[in-house]
Amino acid sequence: MAEQALQGLPASPGLAIGCARVLGGATVARDTVPDERRPAEVERAHAALRAAAAELEALAERVGGEEAEIIRAGVLMAGDPVLVDDVERAVLDGLPAPAALEAATARHAGAIAALDDGTLAARAEDVRSLGRRAMRLVSAEGSPPAAEGLPAASNDASAAAVLVADELGPADVAELDPEIVGIALARGGPTAHAAIVARGLGLPLVVGLGAGILEADGQIMVDGGEGVVVLSPADDRAGAAADAQEARRAERAQALADRALPAVTLDGHSVRVLVNAATRAELDAGLAAGAEGVGLLRTELAFLDAETWPTEAQHRAAIAPVLQGLAGRTATVRVLDFGADKTPPFLAGTHERGLELLLAHPDALDAQLRAVVDAGRDTELRVLLPMVETAEQVHAVRARLPHGVSVGAMIETTGAVANAAAIAAAADFLSIGTNDLSHAVLGSDRFGGAAASATHPLVRAAMAATARAAAAERKTLEVCGEAASEPDAVPLLVGLGAGELSVGAARVGAVRGWIRALRYDELLQSRNAAGERVERDGRVVAVGPEA
Repeated sequence: MAEQALQGLPASPGLAIGCARVLGGATVARDTVPDERRPAEVERAHAALRAAAAELEALAERVGGEEAEIIRAGVLMAGDPVLVDDVERAVLDGLPAPAALEAATARHAGAIAALDDGTLAARAEDVRSLGRRAMRLVSAEGSPPAAEGLPAASNDASAAAVLVADELGPADVAELDPEIVGIALARGGPTAHAAIVARGLGLPLVVGLGAGILEADGQIMVDGGEGVVVLSPADDRAGAAADAQEARRAERAQALADRALPAVTLDGHSVRVLVNAATRAELDAGLAAGAEGVGLLRTELAFLDAETWPTEAQHRAAIAPVLQGLAGRTATVRVLDFGADKTPPFLAGTHERGLELLLAHPDALDAQLRAVVDAGRDTELRVLLPMVETAEQVHAVRARLPHGVSVGAMIETTGAVANAAAIAAAADFLSIGTNDLSHAVLGSDRFGGAAASATHPLVRAAMAATARAAAAERKTLEVCGEAASEPDAVPLLVGLGAGELSVGAARVGAVRGWIRALRYDELLQSRNAAGERVERDGRVVAVGPEA
């Protein structure tokens, strides 16, 4: 078969290659159940839902962190009275328990998918996943049908496989065998619960590939960063992918071996490497690779399906498991960054994002701040504010916090760069979010697939202006965007004066290694020589470090 590339949507970054393992659907018997057997069949269906809930709860306990909260949503679904009643009616109408479970969950998933809300519609697979689990458990033996069950371990423990399926639920992803190195889905979205769990586990994932992917056979390559899946990749592409996959594995092994080595340049300049995390799994992986704490704890991902602002108790339940692993270490907790691609149903249609949105709902902000301060009392707590535009916004949040809690401002917009001096004076540290800042400076759409490099002269100059503002106030400059883990950008960021780089767990070891290979004096000389004065349309828009 000739090489064939399929374009989907990137959902979890990374490159993976292995044999396609297609997850098909089981054939469900639909013979009419006699009247006298229907009450017993109803109890079988109810017992299956209860057993599915118990399985999911046990899985959530093993996984921990944000993934646990996502998986526990399935526990609530299993006890939903509307779903339970629907299953019972289907059995009393004559369907056997497995078929009733399939029909009821399919109806509920269809109703969700039909909603005029992309975020909610993407959750339909969570319901279908619950149905598959309950259908499996309804059999007396409790063993999954070969066509329906998730991949079982192969005889060759070293065999790499790419799981191909129509859709997956979050619990499905959390239970995959170790030989599954990537996932390709016909449907689904980048914000689906399965995608969030895959990112937390470091599994490359591409979604929205269409039904054609279900015909995959033989070798398959997944590029989760570009959203591309290649069937029967040519030898050169397959070899490059295998090399990259092996390099990533070796890099992680080396990171674990070198985790005790300091992140210090050849001439003695220290740079703190922290981890970006949303889950306990990400935190543990980052600390194991040598991270000195968390530079960005994302708090909004646990509430993307929320129907109202999270309560203080809900915030505490979501972040406490992560912060418990940071006793005595830096814990940088970003308050809710709702808006744009992270808009829960109750905020549909809102135009505000990040801090502006929170300040418009002060009770919601106060609830989170109380939970963060309480859960982080044993850590070196820092509260990070997203999408800051003015120093007044920083002052407004600081007034709501106990004295002594460190407050940081994210520089992610051109307005924040213009106000960087005042913001630096108001905050305890600055954090550059290079993803949003790069697109803001270059005028591109972050969510439209356009590229925006942090090493572009315009972006570089904006970061230099931010660095000067931080240095003038003797405030720490952190970088927590993707550029902090890019080999071409790290020397630039360190040379600009970034004292902290916060990166994904899988890149902690690599970034620490890159720092150990640099000479800080050479970076300073290169920075001073740049003296950038960047113009656009005849107007100065940014100025470099020494211009």
